[in-house]
Amino acid sequence: METIIVESGEPNGPFGAKEVGEGAIMPTIPAILNAVYDAVCVRIREIPLTPERVYVALREKERNFHKQ
Repeated sequence: METIIVESGEPNGPFGAKEVGEGAIMPTIPAILNAVYDAVCVRIREIPLTPERVYVALREKERNFHKQ
């Protein structure tokens, strides 16, 4: 196997820089948020996902349930 480095600029990146590893983790975030939704039936729409955000969303869900 021979490695060949091909240099090309990225017009959208700063100074022509390209991303390296972020693309591989991008599907992970929605997967985790969907797993939380499946577990507690509350949709979290902000990251970072924290216990406090889940708690607040659960409390809001409970308040809305009691208003009905």
